[in-house]
Amino acid sequence: MAQVRVNPFKVLAACAAQWNSYRILLGPAATRVLGQRLAELRTAGGDRDAAADRAARTLLDALPPDAAAALREDGAQARFTGPPSTVLHQGYGVQDLCMIVLDGNPMVGPVYGPVRERLLSEPAAPWHEGGDPLLIVLSGDDGRRRVPLFQFEAGTMPWQAVLDVNSVLRADLDPWGAADWWLSTGTWWQGTPATLLGQGRDAELCGAAHALVGTDTGE
Repeated sequence: MAQVRVNPFKVLAACAAQWNSYRILLGPAATRVLGQRLAELRTAGGDRDAAADRAARTLLDALPPDAAAALREDGAQARFTGPPSTVLHQGYGVQDLCMIVLDGNPMVGPVYGPVRERLLSEPAAPWHEGGDPLLIVLSGDDGRRRVPLFQFEAGTMPWQAVLDVNSVLRADLDPWGAADWWLSTGTWWQGTPATLLGQGRDAELCGAAHALVGTDTGE
């Protein structure tokens, strides 16, 4: 019996939608190889179909037969009828799998994707190695890392309050959560915390961050 032709973009999207389960089945070695194929796909330009096919084949070959069969069934439900970005499974696309595997970016899918785009729409500059590790660094679906500019008082000099608050919020471990705190309107004040920088309200900002994470300021 001939094997059903699948859409590799849909296969990869379906994997993204259930990545936590498939990651365990793949293991570290197969995940590294998949990452190499996804990196090729991300930079493939006009040859994205072939690159997606190689990535999907790598994924399917590395999975146990029953898991691979389930992904093939998902992938058989969609044909090549539009750009890859429109091929989704439960709101996830191939770009989401790239972000998860290549960047460790959790802001994917129909719930967190819009939050990612909202935060990335803020003014930002490219990240350069050697910057302060307490600064928030975000990455988009292209994998490029960028630093939101609200963090800087002038030029490349960050606000001290930003560094203090980012340390409390553990922006090194959860940059998206820290960015969302700075750039979202809360119940503590009108506007966003970022708009209060330079307004003589640093103590308020630090106090609110400590209250959020449940730590004692020692004061």
